[in-house]
Amino acid sequence: MSRPPTPPADPPASRAQWRFHALSAPTEWIEDYRPGKYHPVHFRDNLKSSRYRIIRKLGYGSFSTVWLAKDHMRNQYVTVKILIADPDASKHELAILQVLSRSSAQGKSHVMNMLDFFEHKGPNGVHRCLVFELMGPSVASASEDLLDDVVDASSEQQRFPIWMVKRILHHTLLGIEFLHANGIAHGDLQQGNLLFPVKDLSTVGEEELSRNDEISEPVRRLDGRTDLWAPKYLALDQPLSQYIDASPGFNIKISDLGGAFFLSDPSNKLVTPVALRSPELIFEKKINKDQDIWSFGCLIFELFTSRHLFLVTDMGREEEVNDDHFLQFNDVLGPLPGTLLAKYPRAHIYYNEKGEKVKNYIGELPEGFDPSTIEPSPSLEQAFDKEKPVDIDDEEGYIIKGILRCILDYDPAKRPSASELLKHPWFSAIASEEETNVRNE
Repeated sequence: MSRPPTPPADPPASRAQWRFHALSAPTEWIEDYRPGKYHPVHFRDNLKSSRYRIIRKLGYGSFSTVWLAKDHMRNQYVTVKILIADPDASKHELAILQVLSRSSAQGKSHVMNMLDFFEHKGPNGVHRCLVFELMGPSVASASEDLLDDVVDASSEQQRFPIWMVKRILHHTLLGIEFLHANGIAHGDLQQGNLLFPVKDLSTVGEEELSRNDEISEPVRRLDGRTDLWAPKYLALDQPLSQYIDASPGFNIKISDLGGAFFLSDPSNKLVTPVALRSPELIFEKKINKDQDIWSFGCLIFELFTSRHLFLVTDMGREEEVNDDHFLQFNDVLGPLPGTLLAKYPRAHIYYNEKGEKVKNYIGELPEGFDPSTIEPSPSLEQAFDKEKPVDIDDEEGYIIKGILRCILDYDPAKRPSASELLKHPWFSAIASEEETNVRNE
């Protein structure tokens, strides 16, 4: 059978342009295996002159796939992140990781450390590969993986006990301080980018760690030909959940600096999850280190309540999503200042000239969007008090709500820095408790 034509770099715009039969497995999109995109990987593949052998798939993102590999030179397990074959996809990330690897600033142990990097040539182009220390599942997924005696059993929702929440937040803040001290903003701070450690795996064999049976059905072209740009199967994500280290001394690390940027060269990409976006990011398309602080405030609320502070998604048209977020800011945090209203071109639909929220909206609305159907959101304090764990008493709850109010200021200049937050008595108490636990271990 003749060689199939080289697929274009752009993904198919319609189903009629698909190359493959659809896969039922929850994996990356098979159509993204094309020039400039993902590198096809199979279990037992070798990279960098056979130094790294692929054992297990840990995850994937829009710009990479992530694998557990055995480093035969150091005789240890590592994480290998294989980026898409687009030079711009990894240019900033590698430069940032190199700066961080040379830094000795406080908090370095709370950001993923790059061990090695190299380039690998495949059918879809040249892929930059980043090698990291091995870490476990993210905070976003770990509550489902931890044993019942670790997860808060007093809650109808599955969430971390208070001591774990405090440790996660403290370590995240230390990691933010480290990044900012090196002139770097993360830009995508979320639970999915905070990783738990794993236990010592030096005595665990490759066969035990491999998940060669966790794969999709065979990849098949619609025209029946053999494809030259895609793997024979796609591996399913298998984070090292059963090896997670959730002991009292666990160490959280910030990962995925693909959306990070130097403060001297702010990014023009919006990678921050919609629910965590700050007012200046939504209304002015501005992103800097203040966004990390805003996201951190939202994370405090999320980890204590197991719900988002702002209940918005990226479903629907951008203006509809932004309008919803705009209204929730008012309900959750209070009236928006006139300076902010002036920067939102659709503010006149919801506010009068005095800056007062009106009941009867005027102006053109997105088709099918009826804002009168949107129930007012509870205030920050009301939502926290309703959803907080029972073992957070009123006094501590008052302190946490005060911290949230301080962080979630509409004016970025008034938000505290990571260093200032670490000096707050509540975070200082967490640090002291951790030091005590270390001494007692």
